[in-house]
Amino acid sequence: MSEVFAFGPFRLLVARRELLAHGVPVTIGQRAFEILLALVSRHGQLVTKDELMAEVWPGVVVEENNIQVHISAVRKVLATAGESERYLLTVAGRGYRFVAPVTRESVAQGKAPRGADQDASVSADGAATNNLPQQLTGLIGREADLAEIKARLSTHRLVTLTGSGGVGKTRLSIEAGRSLLDRYPDGVWLAELAPLNDAQLVTSIVGDVLRVSLNATAGALDALASALRNKELLLIIDNCEHVIAEAARVAEALMRTCPRLSILASSRERLAIAGESVIRVPSLPAPQPSETLTATEARDYAAVRLFVERANALGCGFALTDANAAAVASICRRLDGIPLAIELAAPRLKVLPVEQLAGGLDQRFRLLTGGNRTALPRQQTLHALIDWSYGLLNEAEKMLLARLSMFLGGTTLASITAAVAGDDMPREQVGDLLLLLVEKSLVQTDLAGSECRYGLLESTRYYAAEKLTDAPRLRRRHAEHFAARLAQASAEWETTPTREWIARYEADVDNLRGALEWAFGPDGDVALGLDLVAHSHVLWAELGLILEHRRWVDAALEKIGKTTPADVTARLLSWQAGDVRELDDPADYDEAIRAAGLYRKLGEPFHEGRVLLRAGTARLLPDSADEGERLLRKAHALVRPFGTTKTLARCLSALASARLFAGDLAEARSLHGQALDVYRDLGEVPDERLKSA
Repeated sequence: MSEVFAFGPFRLLVARRELLAHGVPVTIGQRAFEILLALVSRHGQLVTKDELMAEVWPGVVVEENNIQVHISAVRKVLATAGESERYLLTVAGRGYRFVAPVTRESVAQGKAPRGADQDASVSADGAATNNLPQQLTGLIGREADLAEIKARLSTHRLVTLTGSGGVGKTRLSIEAGRSLLDRYPDGVWLAELAPLNDAQLVTSIVGDVLRVSLNATAGALDALASALRNKELLLIIDNCEHVIAEAARVAEALMRTCPRLSILASSRERLAIAGESVIRVPSLPAPQPSETLTATEARDYAAVRLFVERANALGCGFALTDANAAAVASICRRLDGIPLAIELAAPRLKVLPVEQLAGGLDQRFRLLTGGNRTALPRQQTLHALIDWSYGLLNEAEKMLLARLSMFLGGTTLASITAAVAGDDMPREQVGDLLLLLVEKSLVQTDLAGSECRYGLLESTRYYAAEKLTDAPRLRRRHAEHFAARLAQASAEWETTPTREWIARYEADVDNLRGALEWAFGPDGDVALGLDLVAHSHVLWAELGLILEHRRWVDAALEKIGKTTPADVTARLLSWQAGDVRELDDPADYDEAIRAAGLYRKLGEPFHEGRVLLRAGTARLLPDSADEGERLLRKAHALVRPFGTTKTLARCLSALASARLFAGDLAEARSLHGQALDVYRDLGEVPDERLKSA
């Protein structure tokens, strides 16, 4: 006969060393099981810490925090059926008492009740083959990731999943392990390191999971490796980041000693040991801001499907429709496609319309709370999720992360260094610190362009902004840097192939927006804002952002005063034809002539020619064509001495149009050919350039 203890939805099978909840096996380590058995068998009685240590670690001297780690694991298991306090109470300074009603049963040996999925956890000879927890919800949008993990484990014995907090590394590890049960005769075993506060207990936790008795701290890793030497199993080591050095040491020792053992680790940073193959787990795909989607189209994105499934499970009548698809897409995008953040957001639909939820994400840390009560505390609010990673950083890393909150979108290392370096952060250290933050999955990298760009997920940026000190000084440096960078960009544009130029500078538009908002804001600097607008004409034009360009130019022109330097005023008025004013708007001509006069006084003939080109183009009308051509010829004379530039090509093209209007087809063709030659010399595709000329 074998004893079974029943309490609430749980059944504790003594002989099988197994705990069932609602008939389903529950993951629980060997030591945690022994502690629970000791408490349940004496339910209602105080069990002291000394008694627990003597019973669970007989003849071995252990530290008290060993008990705390395993009590935490017991509480987590009991919380799956409700508040764990209704089962287990702590008697301060003394021990613990199991307070729930317990019934004792006896069943025939080998006839203990099996959970619905128990066959998957037990081999033909009755030995357990895994301790993977049953998942209560479906996995969405991870088919390719699962396939990659399985393929990688077929060629590498150590695979580490890295990625931002909440991206789903644990869930992927468990699902991958379950799909690989047939590959490992000795099973798939999950060692959860999240509850650990003491890195020295990593070996103990792994041994506990694998049912290897380790009777002393000294030599424990050697004993564990010896016990596993001939085992063919997959060990999943989850949540390594806060004990990364010890987790790496244990993993490396096992890999060297146990040739048939494989390890799948998850961490916010890699283990950085020999033989490791790293898979970066991405966020779920989410719609981009430029997309206008129907409900059907929105469902193509895994982030949206996850939100909809979790919302439907609430029973609040939510349905994805064409009318609310944009709001749902915005929620998923602004939460960076992070599954945990989306799961924290969905329950708010019980009290908020979806449009209001989307609009409230600026207050996301106040809004996204109250997650799964059985989850770890750091997974119950969005703030706590990021706070966990932040707490693992050193002071220099924390400082850089806070300063990175100033940047929007992807930013180059050179720009980051220019804006954040100082006496408290030497320039030569910025790159190394940035790479450390990348390693710890707090900074994202984008290698798609001509140079690597770095950025924060939106939620991380909101969090980091809360930590930013000396913000006015740093935001000024940020704005000053991008004003200088855009001045350089405008100069380079004249002689750089447009596709190459756009690839280099397109991503800076988000930082331009942020700098402008600050400069024209209550704590900003209007003079710096004028500089930013003056140097950004080309960027807005090449990206086709006409309305946004006009908004900032109008805002800047309203702030011009008598004290505004002439060169700033001239540059503010130096957009290209058709960009800020319509071609038939008289103000466009007047402002171009005004800018030309300022450049003449400043002694800048090339820029005078640029704005005269605009003025001449504005006058290429039936009743003013002669004046238009006169202005264009003057512009041509001013820009030609500066060699092969896009402004020269545009000027030749405009003169070709003037000759065409005058009926001089031969000269028009000649000028058009000259414009094409200039474009070719610049490495441009002539047809594309002439369309915009």
